[in-house]
Amino acid sequence: MGIYMILDEYLEEHDITAYRLAKHLEGKTAKGSIYMLARGDAKRIDLETLESVMQALEELTGQPVKFDDLLERGDVETAAILEEHPEILERIKKLERGEAKLIPWEEVEARLDVLEKKVSA
Repeated sequence: MGIYMILDEYLEEHDITAYRLAKHLEGKTAKGSIYMLARGDAKRIDLETLESVMQALEELTGQPVKFDDLLERGDVETAAILEEHPEILERIKKLERGEAKLIPWEEVEARLDVLEKKVSA
């Protein structure tokens, strides 16, 4: 298990670039730090930096920002798989928005049985 920065997801959801965030934090936080956080490369974050980022995002979006908007706890294997296959997260988002639906396993099996019968016939 580990804690991961998901600032990139937050920025994408709110149509904010890392550059725009870095410009908003100019003089408070180094641009390189913002880019590293946005890429998910940071291994640790100073609490003052986290507070500055959260405050800047609140100013840019007009919405409150919570820790779990920017940080996620999970295992290394899951994070690696999601990094290699970002389409998984997009599929989950479609399900959450109701743009896609799950097919019950029984229905999948029934469809496979029909296909197997057609192929063997």
